Amino acid sequence: MADDAAPPANQVPDVPILEALGNRRSIRYFDESREVERWKIEAILQAARFASCQGNINATEAIIVRRDECEHWDELEECVSGFNVQIINQASHLILWLTNVNAWYGRAVDGISSLSLSGAATKYHGWNYEFSMTQTIPRLMSFPPERTEILLRFETGQAVANAMAAGVGLGVGNILIAFGRKPGGIEKAFGLPPNYKFTWGHAVGYPLEDPKGGGQRPRLKFERLFHDNALGTPYECQPSTVELLREKGLIQEQAPLPGRFEEIVQIAESHGRDPGMLYFPAAEIRRLMADEDWDFGPNIRAKAEQVLADEDLPDYPQEMRDTFMRLAAEHGIDATKFLPKD
Repeated sequence: MADDAAPPANQVPDVPILEALGNRRSIRYFDESREVERWKIEAILQAARFASCQGNINATEAIIVRRDECEHWDELEECVSGFNVQIINQASHLILWLTNVNAWYGRAVDGISSLSLSGAATKYHGWNYEFSMTQTIPRLMSFPPERTEILLRFETGQAVANAMAAGVGLGVGNILIAFGRKPGGIEKAFGLPPNYKFTWGHAVGYPLEDPKGGGQRPRLKFERLFHDNALGTPYECQPSTVELLREKGLIQEQAPLPGRFEEIVQIAESHGRDPGMLYFPAAEIRRLMADEDWDFGPNIRAKAEQVLADEDLPDYPQEMRDTFMRLAAEHGIDATKFLPKD
């Protein structure tokens, strides 16, 4: 059993927020022999509690689960995809994040009143009691549940992001896991009333792998994601900002770092698991490396070249091409860009 009591504050290292965000990885290898201390779980949840929420209505809740103490664990395993079962069984804790849709309708008055008393909602922005009670709050409470659920799930996402950043700052590994294999399974297992919507599973534990996960994972280029005053007009990031954020630890060396593949092979072999990697067809790898939307650095490009030269790669199945084109068409997407050339 991990220690319950929190240590003195001066014994807990301070990690700058930009560095903590830069250090965040989806950890997929947990040390099952180590349990995260209760005070760290509490700190993670406190960070979630203080996330931004509309009208201060506090719609994000969670069930904290420990494998050996939860009578519903077998049901949880049935809800998660097969390649995530190993992850949740090695994690120290599983946090099941919930969105309470009724909070929107039941706490709107108290939430806004609490903001007023704390100096947040003022007349400066047009607030007054009569308008709030006869117009603003009734309008908010008239939102259909579907729209409210979308808004509140976004807030749950903000709370989870806070929780994960806090975990990283405390040396704890995190990964978000969807439980879509058995829709409604979580709600049924825990007997949740209809107003509670399960949003994400969040596995927490001490990393068995290097906490940096072999380097920062690649993302799309900055200017492909952010737009300047109009959609399609790139919002450029200045080189000086990039350099600053490198020094502060938000932007880090991109994966894969030296020794990464040897590390995960060793972990797999020590647990009696398949040490192999998932590699895509050669045409797919070449298509991806040529995609100008992606911010691929030299490490991953070198790995792609090595895989192309040394690995026995699969063929791209015609069935996948047909399925991809059909699904993309259903969503109004031109699939041509995302398919390897014939």
